[in-house]
Amino acid sequence: MYSVCGCLVEAQQVFDEIPERNSVTWNALITGLTKWGQIGLARSLFDQMPSQNVVSWTGIIDGYSRLNQHKQALALFRTMVVDKGIKPTEVTILEIFPSIWNLGCLESCQLIHTYGEKSGFNECDIRVTNSLIDGYAKCGCIESAVKVFDGMTCEKRNLVSWTSIISGFAMHGMGKHASDSFKRMEDECLMPNRVTFLSILNACSHGGLVEEGLEFFRKMLNECQVVPDIKHYGCLIDMLGREGRLEEAETIAWQIPTEIANVVIWRTLLGACSFHDAEGVRRLMDESNASKVPGLSHF
Repeated sequence: MYSVCGCLVEAQQVFDEIPERNSVTWNALITGLTKWGQIGLARSLFDQMPSQNVVSWTGIIDGYSRLNQHKQALALFRTMVVDKGIKPTEVTILEIFPSIWNLGCLESCQLIHTYGEKSGFNECDIRVTNSLIDGYAKCGCIESAVKVFDGMTCEKRNLVSWTSIISGFAMHGMGKHASDSFKRMEDECLMPNRVTFLSILNACSHGGLVEEGLEFFRKMLNECQVVPDIKHYGCLIDMLGREGRLEEAETIAWQIPTEIANVVIWRTLLGACSFHDAEGVRRLMDESNASKVPGLSHF
């Protein structure tokens, strides 16, 4: 309770007063410390534990991963599995994935894949399978991501599965593949959400599929009634700007609700103008300054 409320001093005091501690007691305080970013104290406590179990290891690994200390997280995971011989649970696997893809460690992704096959995690826990798709794509191996995705039955695939493979195609510049996957997803009667639309707009932007991207944006608004946020607008403006359709991009920029508009949108548009239309830069600067768009005077 104290840990959840952020009262770490009180949590430590209660811990110190317990005459006989068990693994649950140790893990509760370690988890509380990592949640609030106190990884140094958590690691010190972890090292003092009389007996560390898989929950303890998962908690400290998650703490390093949350603080973007991915090398330390992956090193601890390897120590747990190789040196200590402790078998990770599906929760441990899910916690280590962010570190794997942030480091782009394809070998670790492959090892996790093999372990998941042997342990049955890949078959029984769709979160692990979806993370594998995401992990392979982010580690640069879209072929393996596609193989994992294609190995799933239609009944097992969920919206996260489809969004993961669409996002994977997007980051590899495979816009047509992303578009085809989106349409296949609709054929399976799955309703896309804002994350799915962000992935497909990003794919269209990097794949030069402007008309397809505009159609997806219209679908998002009219058919799925998903309210776009600043990231969706950013993808749309970037997509139009890359193709030199600056007037359309500018029109959309001025239509963005003021409560979500930010300077990144205008910088994206200015970047497109500087590439395609040098005169457009000064005109846009004059218009934006007249409207007092914050942050552009330092662009």
